[in-house]
Amino acid sequence: MIEILGVKLSLEAIGFLAAFAASEVIGSSKLKENSVAALAKSLIDTLKPSRKEDEKVVEIRKAAELLRETLRRVGD
Repeated sequence: MIEILGVKLSLEAIGFLAAFAASEVIGSSKLKENSVAALAKSLIDTLKPSRKEDEKVVEIRKAAELLRETLRRVGD
């Protein structure tokens, strides 16, 4: 509990008030179309590396298909 001007507030209440104030500031600024969640997601997306697994799967499938065709030709 924190006491501010004679009013006791819990840390959860202060966090809620800070999030509310941030959403109001964003709502009245140029970032109006962005929400707090969208801003957090964009921050996370910039910090994490991009996925490469999908491209690797496609490359492996192409290599497997090429190997299959080569084996068919050798068998004929």
